[in-house]
Parts: sequence; C-alpha cells; structure tokens
Amino acid sequence: MTADGSTALAAASIRITRGNPTAEEVAAVAVLLTARLRLAAEQAAAGQEESAVVFRLPRRRPPVFAPPGAWAS
Repeated sequence: MTADGSTALAAASIRITRGNPTAEEVAAVAVLLTARLRLAAEQAAAGQEESAVVFRLPRRRPPVFAPPGAWAS
C-alpha cells in the first residue's frame, strides 16, 4: 500500500467512526480488515504447525505376577 493509500485509509476510518461514510470508504476499511485477519490466521496456522509437540506418558513395565498367598509361603 502506498503512502497515499494509507493516508486515504486513515481518513476513511476516521470518517466512518464519526458517521456519514461513503461506500468506497467502507469498502476500503473492509478490505484492510480482511487482509489483516487473513495474515493473522496464516501466522497462527504456521505457528501451530511448528510448535506441535506430542507428550507421551512413560511406558510402564507389566506387573510381575504373584499368585495369591505367595507372601505366606
């Protein structure tokens, strides 16, 4: 986006918040917000793919069989 485009966009957003915006101003702000949301979603998706970690429980040894009453013999 050029400096003129960002200046026009800033002016459009101010005018929208004050009321009486034109259709072009509303469309410009909508396009900007959509682009920023798309970038944020792409960054979040990329961050999730890189930071995927699997935590596994340590393996337990199978219990040794002790027949009932073995402690008494």
